[in-house]
Amino acid sequence: MSKKSKKRIHLSIKLHLFISMMLLALGLILVLWISQSVFFSQSYSSVKERDAEHAAKQIGYNVDNDNLLSLVSQTSVDYELCVKIFVFDGDKAVEKADTGSHFLNDCFICKITASQDTLNLWYNNAKSNGGYLSEKISRDSLRDFVYSPEDFVGDTPEVNTVAKDSLLGVYLVEDSSGLVNMIVVNSSLTPNNAILKTLRTVMTIFTVAFLTIALIAGYAISKFISAPIEKIDKSAKALSSANYSVSFEEKGPKEVYELAKTLNNVSKELSSVEDIRRELIANISHDLRTPLTMISGYSEVMRDLPGENTPENMQVIIDETARLTSLVNDLLDVSKLQSGTQSMNMQKICLTDVVLKTVKRYDTLISHQEYKIVFEYDKPVYINADETRLLQVVYNLINNAINYTGEDKTVTVKQETTDDVVRISIIDTGEGISEENLPLIWDRYYKVDKVHKRAKIGTGLGLSIVKNILLLHGSRFGVSSEINKGSTFWFEFKTLDHKELETEAN
Repeated sequence: MSKKSKKRIHLSIKLHLFISMMLLALGLILVLWISQSVFFSQSYSSVKERDAEHAAKQIGYNVDNDNLLSLVSQTSVDYELCVKIFVFDGDKAVEKADTGSHFLNDCFICKITASQDTLNLWYNNAKSNGGYLSEKISRDSLRDFVYSPEDFVGDTPEVNTVAKDSLLGVYLVEDSSGLVNMIVVNSSLTPNNAILKTLRTVMTIFTVAFLTIALIAGYAISKFISAPIEKIDKSAKALSSANYSVSFEEKGPKEVYELAKTLNNVSKELSSVEDIRRELIANISHDLRTPLTMISGYSEVMRDLPGENTPENMQVIIDETARLTSLVNDLLDVSKLQSGTQSMNMQKICLTDVVLKTVKRYDTLISHQEYKIVFEYDKPVYINADETRLLQVVYNLINNAINYTGEDKTVTVKQETTDDVVRISIIDTGEGISEENLPLIWDRYYKVDKVHKRAKIGTGLGLSIVKNILLLHGSRFGVSSEINKGSTFWFEFKTLDHKELETEAN
């Protein structure tokens, strides 16, 4: 039992774009919330460390300022920290009067009076660190300091009332009297509840606003991008229904514009191909019907009228039958050549002899119609080619020249050799072909004047056969023409040099 294939659901490009933009917006919001939850405390701590160092050094630079107390108070408020200044006189540290400022409620340097040993420890650590000490202190680590007896209430130190994580900053600077001033700052490294609550509120408002903007922008952008594509899809469906007059609107982004432009060209080409197809069917029908009508008419005359069974009437039937056979064979040749199923028998041949044979054949066929074919050449030239197919090329090009040559009824065939290339040119003196029509003449049954005329010689498929045979040989070919001065059809082959000819002969 075969498994049933699941039916795949295809979403519209508008929905694809909208979903993609919403997923992008949600992803950005998720990253923002994760960053806030994971990295905010770390970032907050880093900022507070920089602020504490900057504040301590700013106070230190102004230690001799008469407005030091005011400066300390303002700095304490600006940076949200507590400040104490100690002066070292010998080995003893004394708190500088009226210089402290206490902004934090949970500051440990305000609630706990450190012992002389602790102050000396801070001083020595700062001195060994280049004059500034920055240290993170947890609530539990405060118990390791040595405190004075007044630091305790009963059996429990007052450290339980300080912030969970604090920053101790110590900065050493000499004043104008030569005494060392130790500026001690304390900042909380844990954001308070007000900050966290404000941050969450802002994040919530931002999330709602961002999602709203993403919804509106996603809808507008998806509609802007998908609208021209939807129009192209609608027009493409009409084109697939053989409506070649459909037009694709060339608007939108660059890729959509180029797609519309390409499809307009495709529509134009398909319309042209459809016209050629209809013309081809009409022309083939005409060329098939004409000999069939002649054969039928002459056969009925010979059957119904006594004495009409003459050799001349029989010859007409034979000639029309041959023309009909030639047309069918040419159609088959064109199909085989274009499909690539026609095999080529490549061998060394004399191109000059091939052209001579063809010209002599025409001397018999058209001498009674006063046509003249002139072959101009200087020497025999050898090439690698399929002789049978090459005969078809020369024969069809001369046919074409005879059908369209001028009143002088002259066709000139030229062989010109330069270096290792030989060019055969077939020249007529007819009406010529306009420049815009030159690329189209190689199509099957293409007619410049769009009026189908029965060829004097051949079937009208000659140029298409010529084109495909020369393409299989890898040969260059082309046509040049001038209105009222005739046309020149030409093709080129690479010649065999003497060494190649001698090698093949041996």
